Amino acid sequence: MQAEAALSARTNTVFLGASVRSGTAKVLVVETGRRTAFGAIAARLRTRPPETDFARGVRQFGYLLIRAMVVIVLFVLTVNLLLDRPGIESLLFAVALAVGLSPELLPAIVSVTLSAGARAMSRRGVIVRRLEAIENLGSMDILCTDKTGTLTEGTIVLNDALDAGNRPSDEVRRLAFLNAAFESGIENPLDAAIVAAGESAGLTTHGFAKIDEIPYDFLRRRLTIVVAEDGAPTQHLIVTKGAFSNVLDTCSSLERDAVDIPLTTELRAELDAVFQAKGAAGFRVLAVATRRVAAKERYGRDDEQGMTFRGFLVFFDRPRRTLNVPSTISPSSASASR
Repeated sequence: MQAEAALSARTNTVFLGASVRSGTAKVLVVETGRRTAFGAIAARLRTRPPETDFARGVRQFGYLLIRAMVVIVLFVLTVNLLLDRPGIESLLFAVALAVGLSPELLPAIVSVTLSAGARAMSRRGVIVRRLEAIENLGSMDILCTDKTGTLTEGTIVLNDALDAGNRPSDEVRRLAFLNAAFESGIENPLDAAIVAAGESAGLTTHGFAKIDEIPYDFLRRRLTIVVAEDGAPTQHLIVTKGAFSNVLDTCSSLERDAVDIPLTTELRAELDAVFQAKGAAGFRVLAVATRRVAAKERYGRDDEQGMTFRGFLVFFDRPRRTLNVPSTISPSSASASR
């Protein structure tokens, strides 16, 4: 990979400050300390924050006043000298006039105005830490926020487990539990919700042994666990859980009524319709797929193919009770995942 490649394109690079939870690798150190990307970020954090639009406007207005005062002083002084007025008196008069023109109360007026705006926003539940930020906030056309723990309670629960026919399925719940319970990578609230729901339903990992794991990454957007079942030493079960589209891309069939059906374009459209409907209702939706293979020691990403689509995992994050949801927004849509 070229050294000048953008950070997002350096897929074979490990950066200082990154956390590794699973897997093995050999790493060649090419930069240390301040020369690393992490060091560059730390250096930028120590720099002065960028000037706001309001501060820039006040500064430019101040420069305009200074230029106007200089012009007036020179003009008044010149006129007085042409009229044969005393030079010292003319200079003092010009300076006094310039001082009188300067808005000495401008800082106070600005602070009072911004404070009034901050008080008005506080009545709507918005806390302004920097008064200058009000100008930038008023200039925004689109404001994006992170809802988790702010608009919602921040507690994700497994609302339902559905099969490929959009019906509640204990088998899909069990497969998801095995995937989440054996997962040893980065902890996340979705896996915690699956494990909690599974334990509440009396599910355990008894009778299964973990063989291998293909960790989650942000390119594949899925996590795969390989398990061996008691009584089936020659076969392993691959269980994949992740983003709907990424899991569906690995599938060549789906299971309905315990029968594997080839995954046609029409069936893909049906599955996508279920996914879109749940998302529009304010749910976070993941997909589950499985595959049985002959037992072997190691597994990789190439094994995530020819899988059978098993169903959906539907999660819900309830809106805060103290949240004032507009009448045009339903509580379900207010909790839609980002």
